[in-house]
Amino acid sequence: AFQKHIESHPKVTATRVLGVIFALEIKTESYASYYGTLRNKLYDFFIDNGVILRPVGNIVYILPPYIITDEQLQKVYQVVEKALEIV
Repeated sequence: AFQKHIESHPKVTATRVLGVIFALEIKTESYASYYGTLRNKLYDFFIDNGVILRPVGNIVYILPPYIITDEQLQKVYQVVEKALEIV
């Protein structure tokens, strides 16, 4: 459900799912390097909001543990969606 919702976001260029892994690619004006400013900005935002995610350039990967609760996963999704507003 989150994939269908987020793939229509104007700042998302692509989404991918493989098993429990969900990835989304954020639109950027230029090439996004692995250790670029967008990656750093997103990483800091996630940490400040209580979610540990490590963006790779302009791609955010969500790899939840199998024991995650629905509420915890919803928090991750909410923080990712909030992050799209700051990029």
